[in-house]
Amino acid sequence: MTKFYKLSVEERREVISEHIGEQLNEEELERGGLSMKAADGMIENVIGKLSLPLGIVPMLQINRKQYMIPMCIEEPSVVAATSSIGKFISPYSFNTSSTPNVMVGQVHLPSI
Repeated sequence: MTKFYKLSVEERREVISEHIGEQLNEEELERGGLSMKAADGMIENVIGKLSLPLGIVPMLQINRKQYMIPMCIEEPSVVAATSSIGKFISPYSFNTSSTPNVMVGQVHLPSI
């Protein structure tokens, strides 16, 4: 997905809709106090907004499967850097695993 960041908000939504096989709910994507133009000017790959711009990393390989990763953040370099590394590692993959919980936490709130 080269030059995803150069597409308009509407074009990005179309690409994602085609990729997932269904239309995005534009009403849900338009929530929040920012204008769409302001959100699109804050970070790369904006497709909508919450209280912060909602961007997307178009393709990230995780466990040999490609994902589109949504990011709701005001810092433009985070989305841009993640998109860049996604392109760089696309021939490869992040491999993940998890283990069972090894700790139990407890919070004590004493009465005053």
